[in-house]
Amino acid sequence: GPTGPAGPTGSADPVAPPLAISLRYPPRVTGDLGFSALLPLLRARRVADVDRAFDRWAEPVNVVQAADTEGGVLHRVAGRVPVRAEANSLRVVPAWEPGHAWQDWHVPPRAGLTDGVAVMANQRGPAEPLGVEFAPPHRADRIAALLAGKKRWSAADMPALHTDTHLASASALLDHLDALDGLTPEAAALRARLLGWDRRMDAGSADAALYAAVRGAVVRQLAAHPAFAALTTPPAYPEVFRPWLALVPRVGFALEHLLRAEDLYGIDRPAAVRTAVEEVALRPPAGVWGDTHRLAPWRALEPEQPYDEPGLSGDHDCVLCTSGVPGVTDRAARGPAARYVWDLARREDSRWVVPLGASGVPGSPHHRDQLPLWLAGDLVPVVTDWARLKKETDV
Repeated sequence: GPTGPAGPTGSADPVAPPLAISLRYPPRVTGDLGFSALLPLLRARRVADVDRAFDRWAEPVNVVQAADTEGGVLHRVAGRVPVRAEANSLRVVPAWEPGHAWQDWHVPPRAGLTDGVAVMANQRGPAEPLGVEFAPPHRADRIAALLAGKKRWSAADMPALHTDTHLASASALLDHLDALDGLTPEAAALRARLLGWDRRMDAGSADAALYAAVRGAVVRQLAAHPAFAALTTPPAYPEVFRPWLALVPRVGFALEHLLRAEDLYGIDRPAAVRTAVEEVALRPPAGVWGDTHRLAPWRALEPEQPYDEPGLSGDHDCVLCTSGVPGVTDRAARGPAARYVWDLARREDSRWVVPLGASGVPGSPHHRDQLPLWLAGDLVPVVTDWARLKKETDV
């Protein structure tokens, strides 16, 4: 939202004026947290009820999908988004200057179905008019393609979609690799192996580990290029923003676009890929993708006991979206926060799982009891029958 001075916080330049950033967002402006949607949502019986309830939603703004037993399907954005100047969406702006004030509210966008199917994986979709940064379309395209493979799906079929590891975004780097000539024998052998790879980021795949090593080396080559030198110094924003502004992670997450762009500030990208593949060919990783791609969830406090980080399948642009930071680390702090499958015909066949466990309390029997299932792609039953539910007390 619009921003402006809010008091000194320090600056990268000791002689520059102190800089702070303030955030203006709908709940503070309207005094409405959207809680008036909660009871109508709990009482909803059809998608039309859900739709009306979400008209009252405020924050966070999200894409909502819902379905009911009568065949109704809902695909819409819920939440309050102000109409602002385009610059407000792209960078910090001086909110006190004309042109940056809010101008009413966006009408929440809606989307239809494609052959009766609605797919959302954080890609550009109904929310596109409201933002500028979305996930690439690879996950959504892959889900749609898998769903198109057959007409009827059951709850038991869903884990195969949740755990799909095909990495479509790899083609940008592999196309550059394919076009190289004059490689050393070791690098040529590595190229041949990667061009024959099935592009699946499976934890047990040695080829996936090789691809990730080459990708990381390309990221570091590009980030070190003089064309990006001005970006090596973080902007004079408060330090809390710097993880999102550091050069190497930004290059890592934008790599596909940087490799496919028509021109990249005169950077010789084939040379960067050549240097990277020759570097990895001399010191290839000895193991498999899961050796370095390990679950490392964020923790506010250090655990009482050391945490054994399990190896993970997947990657940033896979349906199984487990994200490291290319060029920095393969360890993944992000992954599917929850998987749910709702069977509308037989609610008792619905399934769910979360990464660690349903309890965040160390020592609870449910603190990490779902982790093996989450890693394997398995699900557990959703129990909503009051006769089968019982209260547990953690000691």
